[in-house]
Amino acid sequence: LGEVWVDHGISQCFMETISAVFIGGFLIAFGFMQIVMYKRYATEVMDVRSSRLFTVQLLFTLFVPVLAVIRFMLQAFVFKGGHIYGYMILALITNLIVFPMSAYLAVLERRYLLPSVPPRGHGFVLLVFWAMIFVSENLSFLNLNKEGWWWHLKDLQDRLEMALFVGRYVSCMIMFVLGMKAPGIMHQFEYLDNEDGRRNIPPREDNRSTFRNVVSKLRTLLPFLWPRKSLCLQIYVLICVLALIAGRVVNLYVPIYNKKIVDSISPPQTTQYYCWDLVAIYVFFKFLQGGGTGGMGFLNNLRSFLWIKVQQYTTR
Repeated sequence: LGEVWVDHGISQCFMETISAVFIGGFLIAFGFMQIVMYKRYATEVMDVRSSRLFTVQLLFTLFVPVLAVIRFMLQAFVFKGGHIYGYMILALITNLIVFPMSAYLAVLERRYLLPSVPPRGHGFVLLVFWAMIFVSENLSFLNLNKEGWWWHLKDLQDRLEMALFVGRYVSCMIMFVLGMKAPGIMHQFEYLDNEDGRRNIPPREDNRSTFRNVVSKLRTLLPFLWPRKSLCLQIYVLICVLALIAGRVVNLYVPIYNKKIVDSISPPQTTQYYCWDLVAIYVFFKFLQGGGTGGMGFLNNLRSFLWIKVQQYTTR
């Protein structure tokens, strides 16, 4: 630990010892406090949705200790010398503790909820832990020019070290990115949906069609809309429906005839004439349509006038 900068790079003993002490100490101390808090005050979340990204996040979290065990075995039995130092044992023990513990904390935050505002992501402890392990892996790039480091890929040992580093780096990067995204944490509207489900309220379906079960809906509404005992009011209802359809058709033809009138008086025309027929049709359509919003048109006023008696009858 006395020599930090050796051969144009950071000492491996110093880097792994400091990383293991700070990262392991942080997660063990604050992670244990978070576990105690969740055990005392948290309530279980019902109907937790499945998430493939969260499964991927857990797999990469548990993959790092596997790489640590493989590296330790290679350092002991395959690499030159076969020497085992104290920092290697410390790094192995730290990896075997902190990564399964972080996976347990992620599952705990996913399945339990503290009595506060629903979170938008993972807690402070896990976010700091993922950031620290990703930064610790990036510190290896400071040793690009270090003599005797495995960046040069001189032999099998260097290639194995490089493969293990790539596996650790990719795993830590995926954990950091997915940790920021928090695919396993439910959002506030999902908690509200779960509350509605516990109150026997059917869940909302965003992709449900408007015309789904239209027959059953009409059967429910028709007794309140259709005047059975009055033939005159039944004719009024049919006229209102036809007026509604005619209003939609008129709204379609008004801009069409407006374009025709403009085209007939445009300069490119060889013979310009006063298109009184198009103007008359356009004025008639505007009379049926009404003003800018269609609230003062003949069809709308006729439909409103006839529907008054139907509404009075169905209300009684």
